Amino acid sequence: MNGLLLIDKPEGMTSSDIIKNLKRNLKLEKIGHTGTLDPVATGLLLICIGKATKLVQFLQELDKVYKGEITFGILTNTLDKEGEIIEEKDASNLKKEEVEKIFSSFQGEISQIPPMFSAVHWKGERLYKLARKGLKVRVPERKVYIYKLKLCKFSPGLHPRAEFQLRCSKGTYVRSLCRDIGRVSGYGAYQSFLQRIQIGPFSLKKALKMKDIIRIDEKEIKDYLFSLKESLPHFPLVYVKKGAEKLVKWGKPLYLPHIENLPPDLEKGDRVRLCNEKGELLSVGISLQSATHFSKNKIGFRHLRVLV
Repeated sequence: MNGLLLIDKPEGMTSSDIIKNLKRNLKLEKIGHTGTLDPVATGLLLICIGKATKLVQFLQELDKVYKGEITFGILTNTLDKEGEIIEEKDASNLKKEEVEKIFSSFQGEISQIPPMFSAVHWKGERLYKLARKGLKVRVPERKVYIYKLKLCKFSPGLHPRAEFQLRCSKGTYVRSLCRDIGRVSGYGAYQSFLQRIQIGPFSLKKALKMKDIIRIDEKEIKDYLFSLKESLPHFPLVYVKKGAEKLVKWGKPLYLPHIENLPPDLEKGDRVRLCNEKGELLSVGISLQSATHFSKNKIGFRHLRVLV
C-alpha cells in the first residue's frame, strides 16, 4: 500500500496517536506524517504510507492555512486553552480597528520564538519536557512568512475574541503568533481555537475522520489514497521513455532522448515528477535546463528521491 492519506485530526489526540492508531487498525508497516498538530488543535494531517514516506521532505515545505481564534486579556503558560492562566487583564477597551491594524503589521516575514510547550529540540531535549520540569531556556528566533492574516469576526467584551484566517509558511507557530499579537495589543492573548484547513493543494474537505477509519478495512482504504503521482500535484509532470526506466532505478541522470515530453513552461531548477508511461511515479527530480533551451547533449534531470 503506497500513497497519501488525508486525515481530519480530532481535538485531544496527538499526531503520534493518529499514526499509532492507523498503523494498528490498517496493519501498516511504513507510515509517517508531514507535520504535527498540537493535541488541542484540529484539522488536516497528511499521512504518508509505504513508498510515500519518501516524499515527506517535499510535503513538509508546503504552506499551511488555518482558521483560528485569539482571546485577548488572558495569557496561559502553554499559549493555548490547555494551559494555566498566568496573567489576566480587562481588555474591554480593545477595538476591532486596533486588531485589524495589529494583524496587518504581522504580514510578511516575521521572527518567532517557539513556545516552551512544543516539540522543538533544544540541546537534544524536547522543549515541552523542559517546560514540564519548570525550566526555561533561551530558544533562538526563527524566520517565518505570513502570507495572509485576515480578521473574520471580532467579539468585544472583558476578554475580546477575534476569529481569523491565516496562510503561513512551514514552521510557523500559531500559538506564538497569538502571543506576540497579544503583546503588541498591550493586553496579552492566547490561542483559543485552531483548525488547519489546507496544506498546499490539499484540503480538509477531502480528509477522513478518525471515526470513519475504524469502519474501513485494509482493502477499502486504498480507495481514499492519493497515488504517489497525485501526492505532488504542484510539481510538473515529466514522462520517461520505457527504455530509460532502468536508468532511474540506478539513479542515473536523464538526457533529452530519455524523455517522452517536456512541459512547455519548465524552468531550470524546477522539481518534477518523473513517471513511466503508465503514470507511476519513478522519482522526484530536478530540472537542470529550461524547456525553451533544452540541449540533448547536457544532463536534463537529476534525481532527488528515487522510488523504484
